[in-house]
Amino acid sequence: MKRWITRASLGLALNLAGPALAQSPEDTVAAILQADRDFAAMAAEEGAAAAFGQWMDETEGRLVRGTSEPIIGTERITPLYAAFTGDTLLHWEPREGFAGSGDDLGVTWGTWSIHTDGDNASTPVSRGTYVTVWHRNGDGEWRGLLDMGTEDPSYRPEPAGSESSDDGGDE
Repeated sequence: MKRWITRASLGLALNLAGPALAQSPEDTVAAILQADRDFAAMAAEEGAAAAFGQWMDETEGRLVRGTSEPIIGTERITPLYAAFTGDTLLHWEPREGFAGSGDDLGVTWGTWSIHTDGDNASTPVSRGTYVTVWHRNGDGEWRGLLDMGTEDPSYRPEPAGSESSDDGGDE
C-alpha cells in the first residue's frame, strides 16, 4: 500500500510538473526560427521542392497562394516549386517568431526573394513577405502547418545591365 501511495504521489507530481518542464515561449520561438532557417538553407542547397517536401507537414501542411482553397499535403505542395532548381533560387529569411505558452505551436514571418541567377546577393526579380505557422509533430519535429506569402507590389527590380546595386531594400 505504501509503495502504491509513493507511486501515485510521484505520478501526480510529474503530471503537475509537466507544464513547468515544457519549453518556454522564448525557447519555442528560438526553435521555430532555427527550423525556418534550416528550411531556407535546404531550399538553397537542394531546391525549394525538396525543402517544402521535408519541412511542411506531410498530410496537414497547407499552402495558401491566393486561391479559394489551400493546397494541402506535401504531395500537392512540392510540385509547385519544381521550377526553383538550378539557377533559380527562392531565398527567405525569418525576421521574427511568436509563440504562446504551449510548446507545440508558433509562427514565423520574414522576407522572401527570387533570384534567377541562384545568388541571393544579386538583385531579385521578385520579393515579398511570408508567414509560416509551425507545429511540433508526433515525432517532436517542427513542421510547417500553414505557409502563405505576398508579393511586394511596390518592388521594381532594376533593368538588366543597370549600374545601380540598390535592390530596393530598406537596409
